[in-house]
Amino acid sequence: MEYVFPFKNTINLKTFLEDVTKCEQEVLFESTEGDKLALKSSLSRFILYSVCNQPELLEGAVIRCNCDNDRKLLAPYFE
Repeated sequence: MEYVFPFKNTINLKTFLEDVTKCEQEVLFESTEGDKLALKSSLSRFILYSVCNQPELLEGAVIRCNCDNDRKLLAPYFE
């Protein structure tokens, strides 16, 4: 099952990405244009940090994961 969370620029990005590294499976950031960043990748995390400085690029973006344990770990960031 796929879980989708709307990305919020108000989350603590540092702790969020630390928790992403604890996830069992891949976690993706997806823009409205269909660009995808695999957030377990150091390069992708760097790109996300850069994008967060341009909030207009974050509108409509989502976080996707497929594992229920990962959903439970990440859900507090999106409630």
